[in-house]
Amino acid sequence: MNSLDNISLPPIFDGEDFDSEDEERLRARQEFFCQLGLLNAKNRLELKKRRMAAARDASSDSEVEEVTNGVKKGKMDVTPADSTPQELVKLDPAEVGMTVGLKYLYSGKEDKRGRFQWESKIPEDLGQPAEDAETQKLSIIVRKVKVWNDPTKVLTLHSVVIQSPLLKDLLKEVLAGYPGVTVNLKRLEFSGRFEPLIHRYQELNQALVKLRLGDEAEAKTKAEHAELLQKLLEEEFKDTIDASMDLKSQGVMTYEHLWTLFQPGSLVYSKQQGQDRIFKLMSSRYGQDRNMNPCFWLTCQYVDYDGTRFGTQKLNVKIAAYDGTKSINSFQSYPLEYHNSKEDLKAKLIERGGKVESFAGCHYRAYHGVGWRTDSMGNRDSQFVKGRVVIDTYGWNRFNPNYSIFVQPLHVKETRAVSGLGGLASGEDEYESDYDDYDDDNDGMPLDGLFADEEDEETKQKNKLNDEHKMMCTPLVRGYAFKEKMWLNFFVNAVQDISFNESAFDSLVLPSNKKELIHGFIETHQNHMTQFDDVIQGKGRGIILLLCGPPGVGKTLTAESVAEEMKVPLYQMSAGDLGLDPRHVESKLQGVLDMCTRWNALLLLDEADVFLEERSLHELERNKLVSIFLRVLEYYEGIMFLTTNRVQTFDQAFQSRIHISLEYKELDLPSRKSVWLAFLKQHNIAQAAARERPPKVTASAAKSQDKSKAKGEASPQDEETVKQQHLARTLPHTMEESDVNKLARLQMNGRQIKNILKAAQMLATRKGEGLGFAHVEMVMDVTQHLHQTTLESERARASFFT
Repeated sequence: MNSLDNISLPPIFDGEDFDSEDEERLRARQEFFCQLGLLNAKNRLELKKRRMAAARDASSDSEVEEVTNGVKKGKMDVTPADSTPQELVKLDPAEVGMTVGLKYLYSGKEDKRGRFQWESKIPEDLGQPAEDAETQKLSIIVRKVKVWNDPTKVLTLHSVVIQSPLLKDLLKEVLAGYPGVTVNLKRLEFSGRFEPLIHRYQELNQALVKLRLGDEAEAKTKAEHAELLQKLLEEEFKDTIDASMDLKSQGVMTYEHLWTLFQPGSLVYSKQQGQDRIFKLMSSRYGQDRNMNPCFWLTCQYVDYDGTRFGTQKLNVKIAAYDGTKSINSFQSYPLEYHNSKEDLKAKLIERGGKVESFAGCHYRAYHGVGWRTDSMGNRDSQFVKGRVVIDTYGWNRFNPNYSIFVQPLHVKETRAVSGLGGLASGEDEYESDYDDYDDDNDGMPLDGLFADEEDEETKQKNKLNDEHKMMCTPLVRGYAFKEKMWLNFFVNAVQDISFNESAFDSLVLPSNKKELIHGFIETHQNHMTQFDDVIQGKGRGIILLLCGPPGVGKTLTAESVAEEMKVPLYQMSAGDLGLDPRHVESKLQGVLDMCTRWNALLLLDEADVFLEERSLHELERNKLVSIFLRVLEYYEGIMFLTTNRVQTFDQAFQSRIHISLEYKELDLPSRKSVWLAFLKQHNIAQAAARERPPKVTASAAKSQDKSKAKGEASPQDEETVKQQHLARTLPHTMEESDVNKLARLQMNGRQIKNILKAAQMLATRKGEGLGFAHVEMVMDVTQHLHQTTLESERARASFFT
């Protein structure tokens, strides 16, 4: 007796349409046999196939009963699970993949979990393809989709495929210059908001009018094809087109229709950092800002300089969401065609771009304005700068690498895709553009991480900008501020030429032979960089001058006057600029030396004994500093001035690295007289310049005048009184030569003489008188105690050691 005869099997299905409950019963039956261990792998696979066939064909349960009866009657091979498995045909590995042919598999019906099995038969419910040879004959294919969330619409436009070669030829003219459009594709497809067609809708109408006026048969046929596209756009986007044209005619725009205002490839005016800018629009989209507020984003291009070449960078500009309509001119950014003074703006920006172009390279200039940089948190750190600067973008990238500027080259093809256009590929008719696309994956880094050679003649030829490039050029130049000792972004219109002090070197109180030696030595080295080298290349090519002597005898003035005479930068470095941590001193010192070498600048290290004091066995930290200076200065290729009044404390190893050493002694009588006369001459020059300027009103005077006007009273100072006071405060000095001789007999250094004259000038200005001997004498009587104390200390020190 068969062991399965008395087993009650769960029914597979009830004879009706096969549903989910039937499927569960079939699965339960299969599990029943598996638990008994009576079904081997072959039978389980056979049952699974029959279950899938039953689910697909919705057959009656007689077929399943036949399977069950077959098992009961022993027609099917039912063996215990632990019996010997059936032998499988083993394929020779050498035959795998060697038969020439294709095997197509098709997905079966999915279950409730979305799973399916691959089948070799084509599904019976597969329909015929919608596009075939007949549809390829049509000029336009329109695709529509169901709309589930909008009860007012059943179908909406999904995409449009342009197949007509005549229509493509027309669109080549209509969409000329539109970024991201390749008209000659076999399948020219538009989707989304259909931005290219909506933005150029008026151009399409104008082209259609011209075709209708033509008599040629081809023109009439092309017009018929174009009418189909125009009619389609009117049916689908009539409300959008009419609303946009109406808003533009009134000079206003709603937030919903902003995308119709900004056409990719057009010029956009924007106000950035208080500066007028013109950008080229690349794309636009609706989105959110960093605070998750809705806004409309504009991706724009502008021209910048990276130290070796001009190129393009991108900038994202946003327009915050708003309600109702808003004047187009009130936007922070809007199309240039809506600007009230478009031509004047273009002329001004072209002139500004010409200045930026002229500052390509390295330039020593003056600056009076605001400079800024970005801190580690991405915030803008502004600094007011008034002094000498070096404009050097190449140096910015080299010495400020975390904020390097990299641009994409000009004069390349544009292939950027825009919203509303599908099926883009490279073709022969790509729109030629002067601006490159941006690849967000490479971060704009240069090829192989190398900076281009700024002396390359080919690069210089490509740096020629046309008027459009100049108009789109950034208003910023990058450089280094000497007084603030930091790299900053400067506004190009605030950069000025330097007014050098031509008489500074002549006023230097120094023997003529020493002055001639210093000037000639430095000028020769600057103009003809010495090729004399050490055994090791690049070692010992710099010049180090040591200026030693007491305070106030002209050591620092020597370096300053030489720099003024030669019209080169002077970098004044002190201990505070480098710090005392040996881990940071070397990198900072090396950076300063490299900058001075690049700019052909003079380096002045005041009070050099702080770093170059003789090493000892007990001060390891100081020994580290001295060792760093000795090693780094050996490879310096520029000119360095060292000033000190403690030359006897210098380390012995450093003394051998000094090329010229000049000793400054205490000022004698003729030298002191020359200093007095030089300062008095400078006083008269400053007073004459101040007399030419309009008088300044002090803050307190301005407040009193405002109060008087508020009360309706007359001002206590009329214009004539103010003018007379201004003239009295800008009178030249009244000192005679005899007065200068008296003052020259006093034992003072140059710095003390300057301080006394400065205080005396302030006293004379307060009284409305010219600077005279009486003012100097009064100041000396008040401040002489300090000078006397210094002299007594020096005498006591001298007597103690002698």
